[in-house]
Amino acid sequence: MKAVFVCLLFVGLALAKPAGDEGNSRGCIYIMGRCAEQCPVGTHAYTTGCGFLTPEATCANPKPIQDTRGHICDFSKCYCDAPTVRDEKTKQCVSLDKCTK
Repeated sequence: MKAVFVCLLFVGLALAKPAGDEGNSRGCIYIMGRCAEQCPVGTHAYTTGCGFLTPEATCANPKPIQDTRGHICDFSKCYCDAPTVRDEKTKQCVSLDKCTK
């Protein structure tokens, strides 16, 4: 009985959300398997797992294509939510018509 309780306790802890994460489905940037920074509003977490990288949509490249030259593992970044793109000059997510000239 004790073993079942301990097992259920570990499963419960493993499935629990981190404190302060209520309602945040944007995700985070992970460093060495730990959430280092929550993605800000207007962005979402992007990771390759261990696969090909698709760059973030930017003002200069609003429709990026997947880079199939090699696998990248453990890449994690916050990408702008569609239909916005990253303005390379301001580092902000903006609609394409609001890009810095």
